[in-house]
Amino acid sequence: MTRIMDLRTQEEVIRALKMGEMKLAVMGLGWMGLPTACLYAKAGVHVIGIDISEDVVKAINSGRCHLEAEPELKALVKELVSRGTLRATSDVIEGLRESDVVIVVVPTLIKEGKPDYSALTKAAEDLGNAMKPGSLIIVESTVGPGVTEGLFARRIQEIGGLRPGVDYGLAYSPIRAMAGRALRDIQNYPRILGAVDERSFLVAEGVLRIIVKGGIVGVSNIMTAEAVKLAENVYRDVNIALVNELAKLFERIGVDVYEVIRAANTQPYAHLHIPGIGVGGHCIPVNPYFLLDVANSHGIELKLVKEARRVNDSMPDHAISLLTRALRRTGRRLSDAKVAILGLSYRGNVKEHRYSPTLRLYELLKGRAREVVIYDPYYTAEELERLGLRGTDTLEDAVKGASCIIIATDHDDFRMLDFRAIARLANEEAVLLEGRPVIDRPEVVVSSGLRYVGIGRPATWIR
Repeated sequence: MTRIMDLRTQEEVIRALKMGEMKLAVMGLGWMGLPTACLYAKAGVHVIGIDISEDVVKAINSGRCHLEAEPELKALVKELVSRGTLRATSDVIEGLRESDVVIVVVPTLIKEGKPDYSALTKAAEDLGNAMKPGSLIIVESTVGPGVTEGLFARRIQEIGGLRPGVDYGLAYSPIRAMAGRALRDIQNYPRILGAVDERSFLVAEGVLRIIVKGGIVGVSNIMTAEAVKLAENVYRDVNIALVNELAKLFERIGVDVYEVIRAANTQPYAHLHIPGIGVGGHCIPVNPYFLLDVANSHGIELKLVKEARRVNDSMPDHAISLLTRALRRTGRRLSDAKVAILGLSYRGNVKEHRYSPTLRLYELLKGRAREVVIYDPYYTAEELERLGLRGTDTLEDAVKGASCIIIATDHDDFRMLDFRAIARLANEEAVLLEGRPVIDRPEVVVSSGLRYVGIGRPATWIR
């Protein structure tokens, strides 16, 4: 019987999968796993989606998508299940026994500042029990350098006696994608690939070429590929922390940080990011801890990486300080104020609140303000309540009687706010804090009757 690792060329690998001669499994049908599975199924590959959640499996097999942040997936899941190229199962062992290629996209989390690889370890145990010799495994979950060949491959060998590069192929290829645009990003971004040996690389590259249009960037080994994903996201975290620090200074000395950024970035070597109320999402606030964990195990202290996390995590506190000072100028106190937070999502135009700084902001304000309410056009009041937040279905209800209004997410809806209408609903001389850059001309806010303050904006804007 022909095994995928026995195929000689990438064209043979692609043909075997597209013709249904071999099957591909995706372990983990979450934010990146389901889009990955759908892209392969759309290309004609027979895909088995494996997930431990019975609810997720039932939803997919009935043609329903459980991921609200990916609107394009809804019709695609229905089409692919109907076509018969995508099916889901919670029978992990049976799903693995049927498969020739296994893509691992199980969650890797952070608990109390330390990596939690329990889902990855369980996946390795299942693979050790059920994987066919001659199969290929591509790990796509984010991990620290050394985890794929260490913890993961070692556990497979302990359970099943299978050795990477000998009994099966092993590669690592981190996903570069944002929630809300995963289908496009997975296809269009260049893909990093490292493997345990040349044969694993050749076969894995063939598998990836089925869905990746942006090209494959090969690196010398798996550990390097693991490091690339962390390095690029740590760079973004440190860059944002730098700009947040500059924003705090420029507020005090009367310089607009956004004007500085626009001008500075005309220099080819300057790539300053954007400041804000905090950093959210499933990558940037999490990935540094995978790197810090490895550094600590080698006796290396990554001071800059650690400090960047501290700075970015502190931005909700800074926003409240700005708000408190602005209120004080009007003779009012935060403890007497109703605060309306506009936006739960961690970034604009997507329904995704994992690690959103709004969550931290809400908790801080709950203990200091008289009343706190959240409005987000992507969430209903009921959905916000289920998350333990006080929410409202309308902007009008949120800002009515508010003394403080905080723009916490850069949704397009918030770029078109009618500040005069808000001023009529809110308390007299209510303070509007721009925590994300959505306002082109702060003087428009001031002329509406609201007081304005913004992260990185000159204090002179406060009327």
